[in-house]
Amino acid sequence: MLSAVAARKARLAQSQPQTQATVPEVKAASDPSPPSPEPQAKPTPAAATKPTQSSQKTPSKRKPSTSAGNPSTKKKKSQHRKGPQEQQPARYFAQADAFKTQDDLIVVDESDDESSAASSSAESDQEWARARSTQTKTAGKRAWSPSAPLADSSDDEQEDEQVLLDVSAPVEVDPSPDTSTVLSTFQPILDHNVFRLPPSQSSSTSSRQGRTVLLLRASESVALLGAYTLTILRGAVSLGGVILTASSTTHPVFAPRSSPLPIIQCLSRRASQPSPPACVLPANVAEAALNSDAVIMLQELHTGIEGLGRVCRTFDGFFAPSRWWRNQARFDLGLDHVYLLPFQTPDVSPLVIPPTWTKATNVVLPSSSEDAAIQRRVCLIKGPKNAGKSTFARYLMNMLLSRYRRVAYLECDLGQSEFTPGGMVSLNVIEKPIFGPPFSHPSIPFAAHYIGATSPRSSPSHYLDSIQALVQQYEIDVQNAVLDEEPPEEDGRISSAIPLVVNTMGWTKGLGADLARKVEDIIVPTDIFPITGTSPEDDQAYGSGLPQPPAHVHGPRVHPVETVPSHPSASHYTAADHRNLSLLSYLHAIFPREPPSSPYASLIATAWNTSTPLCAQAPYEVDGQVAFDKLILTGAGMEDVVPDEVHRVLNCAIVGLVSCEPGTLETDVQPGDGFSASIAYEQGAPPPLPTSSHCLGLALVRAIGKGPKTPMQLLTPVPPSLLGSTRVLVMGELQLPVWGMLDFRTLDDSGEIAGYERGKVPYLRWGKGEGAGGERRRVRRNLMRKGQM
Repeated sequence: MLSAVAARKARLAQSQPQTQATVPEVKAASDPSPPSPEPQAKPTPAAATKPTQSSQKTPSKRKPSTSAGNPSTKKKKSQHRKGPQEQQPARYFAQADAFKTQDDLIVVDESDDESSAASSSAESDQEWARARSTQTKTAGKRAWSPSAPLADSSDDEQEDEQVLLDVSAPVEVDPSPDTSTVLSTFQPILDHNVFRLPPSQSSSTSSRQGRTVLLLRASESVALLGAYTLTILRGAVSLGGVILTASSTTHPVFAPRSSPLPIIQCLSRRASQPSPPACVLPANVAEAALNSDAVIMLQELHTGIEGLGRVCRTFDGFFAPSRWWRNQARFDLGLDHVYLLPFQTPDVSPLVIPPTWTKATNVVLPSSSEDAAIQRRVCLIKGPKNAGKSTFARYLMNMLLSRYRRVAYLECDLGQSEFTPGGMVSLNVIEKPIFGPPFSHPSIPFAAHYIGATSPRSSPSHYLDSIQALVQQYEIDVQNAVLDEEPPEEDGRISSAIPLVVNTMGWTKGLGADLARKVEDIIVPTDIFPITGTSPEDDQAYGSGLPQPPAHVHGPRVHPVETVPSHPSASHYTAADHRNLSLLSYLHAIFPREPPSSPYASLIATAWNTSTPLCAQAPYEVDGQVAFDKLILTGAGMEDVVPDEVHRVLNCAIVGLVSCEPGTLETDVQPGDGFSASIAYEQGAPPPLPTSSHCLGLALVRAIGKGPKTPMQLLTPVPPSLLGSTRVLVMGELQLPVWGMLDFRTLDDSGEIAGYERGKVPYLRWGKGEGAGGERRRVRRNLMRKGQM
C-alpha cells in the first residue's frame, strides 16, 4: 500500500510543469475561490531520480517484504520532512488554509543565492525605511515597560502596535535610569540654592554633624535616599503627603531602598501667611533665601541603622544606591550616607499618595477643638494583604498628628506589625510623625499582649481577648486622658482627646474573615477605611463593595480608598524577610534610659548596636527560680513538652516578658526534678489573662543549662527600669532568624562565630543540605525478597 501511494505522488509530480524556485505566494484565507496550484521548487537530481524509479514499478497489492519495505518507508519519511512536492486538490467543503499551503522546507540550489540575497536586501531596506518612519513618529515609546502588563499572545490588537524588535539596524540603548519618571525637580547649584554649613561648636554630638541648607521654590521636589533629619526653617513642605511647617522640631527620616521613598515637595508661600525663621541663618544664606518659598535644613543621622544590612544580608546596602548608580556622577550634598536621586531607578520608587487617601483623611480631621473634644474618633483600616493597609494607617496617623498632640495606634496584624516585632497585639501612643518603614521605629508599647505567632490560627480566642482588653484600656486610660504638662504656646493642636487608629490583618477568607468581623464588633469604629483589593473576591470578603448606610442610620462612616501602587522592591523582599528584619532590628535596638515625659507616650528606639552580633553581646544572667514565677508555652504542639525537655525548648528561643497583677497568677506547681525545679512549669497551662497582664517586650534566651543552679542568659533591649516587673516567661512559635545566629564580622572570612569553629556551634549545619530523597541511593544486591527464596 505504501508503494502505491508513492507511485501515485510521483506521477502527479511529473505531470506538473517545472518552474523556477520561487517563494509561494499565500492567498488570504478569506478568499472563497479554491487555491490555484503553486509553482514548485526545482528539485535536485537526487530528489528527482527516486520518484522516477518508483513510477516505473508496477503497483503490487501484496504486502512488501522486509527488505523492500525499509527503503520505501525511509523515502516517505524523508519526503514528509521536506514538505509536499505537489499541490493537493482541495475538498469542496474545505476553505483555503494559508498555513497548510506553505512548505516546511524549500530546497534552493546555488544558482538562487543571488536572487535570494537581492530580494532579502530589498526587503530589509524596505523594513528599515518603515522602521525609521515609525521610530520618528513614536520616539518616546519604549518597546517594553516593566510597569505595563504583559500582552496576551492571542490578542490581535497587539499585532498592529509599532514595536521595533526585529529591525536589523542598531538601536541605541540608554543604560541610565528611566528619565520619564523624575523624582527630583530641584536643580542643585552649590552656593546658589545649596549651602553647606560648618559644624556647630556646640558640645552636643548632633551639632557637630554635617548640615546642608536647601532653598526650594514652589512645586519643586527632592528625593533623598538614606537616613537624615529634616528641619523646616521657613515656609512649608510636604513630606510623604504630610504638611510640615516652619518650627524648631527635627524630624528623623529613614528612606531605604526596601520601601517607597518619601518625597519632599515644596508648597507655595502665601503672601499673608507669616513664616518666622526657626533659626538664625548666615548672611549669605539669608540673602539668597529671600526669593525662595521654603528653606529646609538636612543633617546627618548616625544611629547605626545602616548596619542592619550587615546583620541581615538580605538587605545588604539598602540605605545606599545600587552598585551601578553608585559609580555614576551625582551631586554631593556634603552629608554622609545621604544621596540625592534625580530619577527613578529599577530598585527605587517614590511613595505615591492616591487622591482618595487625601480626600478620605480630610473628612475625619476635626474642624475645631470643641468638636474634637466631644466626638469619639476611632478609625479602622481593613483590606486584603499587600493592599497598603500599613502605609495608609501610617499616613492617617501622621495626618491626625497635625491636629492632635497624641494619636493612639492599635496593631492587630500579627505578621506585619508597625511598632513591635511580629506575634504581638499592641497599643502605642505616638507624639511625632513617623517617616520610615516599621523596622526603623521599634518601640516599647503602652500596652501589649504576646500571642507568640504570626497568625491567630492556633489561638483565635486568645487573640480576640487580647484585642478586647486593649480596647478597654484605651477607652478607660487613654481616650480622654488629662495631660499633666502645659502645651507649648506655638502648638495649637488638640490635647484634650486622643484618637485611635486600628490596623487589621489581611487574612480575608475562612477563619480570618470571621475574626475580622469580630474585631470590628469589638472596636466599634466611627470611621472605616476599606482598601479595595486586586480581586473582587477580596472586596466581597471584607465588604468594601457594600454601599454606605444612610445618614439617619447610626453606624460607622465608610470611606473607600484605593490600593497603593506596588513598588519594584516589593518583588525583591517577601513578608518573611520584613518580619526577620523587624525582629533583628528590635533585638539590636537601643531605647532611651530615661522614661518619657508623658506616662502615655511610647518609647521609640533612637539607636542600634549593629557593631556586635547577638552572640557576642553581654547578656543578663538571672536565676530562673528567683527571677520568674512561671513559664508558659503556647502554640501548636507545646502541650506535649514534658518538664524534663523544657531546657531544650527554651535554648535559643524568643520569649515574651510578661508582667501580671499581684494575686492573678496561679503558681500551684510543685517543684520537680531537673530543670523544672528552677522555674515553675505546668504542662499545657493556658496563657496569662489579657485583662490582668501585659507584655513589656521580647527577649532571646541565649543560653540555659539543665541543672537547677545554672543561670539563664537573656538578651533584651527592654530598659532595666522595666525588667523588674517581669515575672512570667511566655514562649510561642516565634523563632530567631538564622541571620541572628551568625557572626557577621567573620562571615566572609573564616566563618567563626564568637571565636568558635563552625562545627562546634550548636543548632547550625554548614554546607549544602540534601532534600528528602535527594541523597545518593545505596544498592544492596546481597538481599533477596521472601518470594525469591
